[in-house]
Amino acid sequence: MAVTSPWSQTVAAFLARAGHEVHVLDVNDAGEAPAARAAVETAARSLAPVVASIHVLRGPRWLPARLLAGALTLRRLARRHRARAVFTLYGGLQGAIAWLSRVRPYGVHLVGSDILLADAPRRLVARIALAGADLVVANGAHLATETRRIAPGVPVQLLYFGIDRERFQRQVPLDVAPRFVCARAFAPIYDNDTIIRALARLGSPPDGFIFRFLADGPGLDASIARADERLGPEMRRRLVFRGGTSGRELVEGLLDARFYVSAAHSDGSSSSLLEALASGLFPILTDIPANREWITHGETGLLFPAGDADALADHLRLAMRGIPWHAAAVQRNLAAVAARGDMSVNLDRLRELLVRAAARTNPAP
Repeated sequence: MAVTSPWSQTVAAFLARAGHEVHVLDVNDAGEAPAARAAVETAARSLAPVVASIHVLRGPRWLPARLLAGALTLRRLARRHRARAVFTLYGGLQGAIAWLSRVRPYGVHLVGSDILLADAPRRLVARIALAGADLVVANGAHLATETRRIAPGVPVQLLYFGIDRERFQRQVPLDVAPRFVCARAFAPIYDNDTIIRALARLGSPPDGFIFRFLADGPGLDASIARADERLGPEMRRRLVFRGGTSGRELVEGLLDARFYVSAAHSDGSSSSLLEALASGLFPILTDIPANREWITHGETGLLFPAGDADALADHLRLAMRGIPWHAAAVQRNLAAVAARGDMSVNLDRLRELLVRAAARTNPAP
């Protein structure tokens, strides 16, 4: 697993605290940038007190050689620790390593980009790796459907990551100020530039208007420059780039807003969206399959075509004028997250599936 992934850390810690002996392997490119290497080391130190052991492999830069090195290391660790099962968080590289290792059983949790954004060679690798897995779970219904198309016959199970709903529960009533927030990173897949282009079409903002970008990302500086260039002085003053937030600041940023905006072109099932819905925010999202799993346009939110700044601007104007069914949408979305997106419930289900897979392959004497 990738130790820098918050979800990977959450799963590993949950399984360890549930009484399982958890050993973590993270396979990295030996030529990765110093900042990436430091992030891995920091994440590993954070997780080390919780799990039985952590092993970080700096594999060869050539991908086939790195896959083989990862598989051999995994096989050696599985033998040393007498592992009853291997679980890979994310498909792609991790799934291929599990398959090559010949350690059985192994399970794969698919996230989104590992299937939805994979090119032809990576899809072939995924097809092979998933066909040998004893458990395949997908973070989204659309993702599960695409996985079945890539790997026909593989029994894919839908299991959302979910979120810690208690962190985002609103303690005070939400006011009516037109405050918007986006928590997606500044990366091409999330297309925050479309939001900036939409804001440029709005003209002078109304009283109380503010739009906050909470996240960091490789495209942050370029997006700030585009905002400086495209937005009028008053709108630019109302647009805030936080440049990254701590966990507490993320919660505060969501709870201070009234509307959540995402211009993502692709997703599995977005944890950022579920956190916004759990915070009682009204969603304005791209019309992509992952979002349609949670939001119905005109009933529980507003959807717009990916990349369409004009359509997004129209939705932002509607939101600022007031949506008669706003409160009803928020309540329906809160109920949906409680029913399908509760992390504690979904982690219990994941543990149950892993235990069953291990028992089928390693029956008790």
